Amino acid sequence: MSDTVANLLSGLVGAIVGGVLSLVGSLVVNRRERRTALRHQLSLLAADLVPRMDEVPRPQLNDRHDDMAKQLDTMSRLGAIAGRDERRLTAEVFQQWLKARNATAREDLSDTTAHLVKADNALEELLELLQQRLN
Repeated sequence: MSDTVANLLSGLVGAIVGGVLSLVGSLVVNRRERRTALRHQLSLLAADLVPRMDEVPRPQLNDRHDDMAKQLDTMSRLGAIAGRDERRLTAEVFQQWLKARNATAREDLSDTTAHLVKADNALEELLELLQQRLN
């Protein structure tokens, strides 16, 4: 094979390999840019939703000075923007805590214990879910 044919084939192979690598690189960059744009849109959506959370009807808590009630309210707000499973689990914890509080007012200790155990189980499930999502 002559030197000119070898040089021509070498240049052709180099051009093909360079074109393929360029295409792969542009696909990777495009995917990252789309993810960044989606995260930006989600952050804008969350910034719009969080102030509206005050307008959503929630169970009324008479004692706003209760630290547990404040923490559960904050957890419900965060769960609302985190995801479907997080919303379900935070709502379960909140409802079980309200039921336990009502059972305490009725002085029904067995119901209080049962509802607190259910709330604890939901919290454990939520923590496991969050640990899985972080890993």
